[in-house]
Amino acid sequence: MSILALQENAKKAMQQLSYFTNEELDEVLNNDEKLLEIIGNMENSCLKSLEDEKEKIIEQNKSLAELNLSKEPELVEGREKLNSLYDEVERLTKGLDDKTTELRSKGGDISLETALALLQTAASEMEEESDQCAKRFLDNEIELDSFLDEFQTKRKLMHTRLVKADKLAKILQRGDPSIGLGMPNYINAPPVNINRGFFPGVVSPGSPPVGGVPYPTGPLNMPLPPLGMNFPQNHY
Repeated sequence: MSILALQENAKKAMQQLSYFTNEELDEVLNNDEKLLEIIGNMENSCLKSLEDEKEKIIEQNKSLAELNLSKEPELVEGREKLNSLYDEVERLTKGLDDKTTELRSKGGDISLETALALLQTAASEMEEESDQCAKRFLDNEIELDSFLDEFQTKRKLMHTRLVKADKLAKILQRGDPSIGLGMPNYINAPPVNINRGFFPGVVSPGSPPVGGVPYPTGPLNMPLPPLGMNFPQNHY
């Protein structure tokens, strides 16, 4: 910018000299004081331009400094938030690694088919326990409140296991490669017979029974109370 200002002032000086007559130009050439006066005016004008530019730059820097200072609380808050998010990411990553290691260590060499069989067996065992609970209630061995609490808990757990088994069976039939976590996956797994009789309004799709599996494939029915016996209504 200083070179441009110098060139601009030199241009103005040349324009000023262009209006001089020949006598005035001869006087400037022969009079050093006159020449120095013209040069001094040009220098003063240039220095004034530089001074103005300097003041302008100082004001701009001052405004930028004030703006930066006003943003400091926001910057500090953002830095603290970033550090907090980074710590949270590290915590979640470590938790994920721990869970993955735990899952793999617990899974061992178990396959998805074996896991499905275990779920089916666990659901069958829980149904048997709920049937025994109902039988004890019908035999007046337990009170109504105890029966309702125990029966509902066992039935809820049984249904949860059946739903998980149903989803796992669909994964096996679909051959989803994203499920397995290092365990062998069976793409051509045989269809399994899941007891859906405990879900009102849900019709079990017709599929041929599969034999030779380590879990029950027949219907799981709860014993009915004797005829004529008054059974509590609308309690569960």
